[in-house]
Amino acid sequence: MKPKIDLESSNVKKVLDFYTKEVEIALGTEQIVEKSVLPIYSVPITKAHQKKKNKPIQIGTGILVKIEDHFFVFGSTHVFCEFENKALLIGTLEYSKIEEVSGERYSTGNLEHCKIDKYDASVFHIQSTVSENLRKVAIGLDYFDLDGFDRLKPVYMITGFLAKKSNTSGNIIKSKAKNISTIEIDDYAEYGYDKNTHIVLAYEDQVVLNGNWQTSPKPIGMSGGAIIKAQGTSLIPLKSNRKNKKQLLSAITIEQYRDNAGRLGVLIGTRINVHLGLVDKFMPDLLKSFLDKYK
Repeated sequence: MKPKIDLESSNVKKVLDFYTKEVEIALGTEQIVEKSVLPIYSVPITKAHQKKKNKPIQIGTGILVKIEDHFFVFGSTHVFCEFENKALLIGTLEYSKIEEVSGERYSTGNLEHCKIDKYDASVFHIQSTVSENLRKVAIGLDYFDLDGFDRLKPVYMITGFLAKKSNTSGNIIKSKAKNISTIEIDDYAEYGYDKNTHIVLAYEDQVVLNGNWQTSPKPIGMSGGAIIKAQGTSLIPLKSNRKNKKQLLSAITIEQYRDNAGRLGVLIGTRINVHLGLVDKFMPDLLKSFLDKYK
């Protein structure tokens, strides 16, 4: 149903124009973090009486991260439950072969029994050879956002791969990232989340695009994807508060709620500090010097 907002109102037009300009700034920022976002594929697990499947399907999205000499895929537990001992990642080009990597998974929940906790956070430590294609898109810790709730109200980009847009033929895939711009909400208590561990973003059923109402896509396949802060944008018209333009990885997408009974729809992410906590728990020496800066 069309929201009760008059798009012809001069005040509404001013607000939309201001927001559009900030989104343009966000889209014009160098896409370092976006390039690290990759679709994750897996061959579906079949039961004993079922015919074994060989064709991989997209099960979600992940972010490729480099810490010192180690490579990781940061994602969500409900995606990582879909495979047992390996993840399947594509290369960096729109047309590419699926690249198989093996390693060890760390999770805030119970991966063995696929029990998801409120954080739904998992980290995959790659222990096999990492190709040059993957190496060159991995982001380092200098692209992480550990500031939490941002009172400057920047634009956020939800980035991931829609499952219905991912096609495979053998081990050849064609996939393209989807970017959705939005803002962080103020009232966390209404949705029952903690600002220190989660981010809650506006994700309404109907959004305005190019002056018209459009239905927002269901983000199936985008779980485990990136929530990117467009540093340098602000919905508060105080230019003196602007910081240098830069993409920062703020959180990992875990779930989405549609509009319901008058309450606006939202998309939930787990802040990146939770994933760093997992790395620190299982590899305590790796992050010591980095985390000491935030104590």
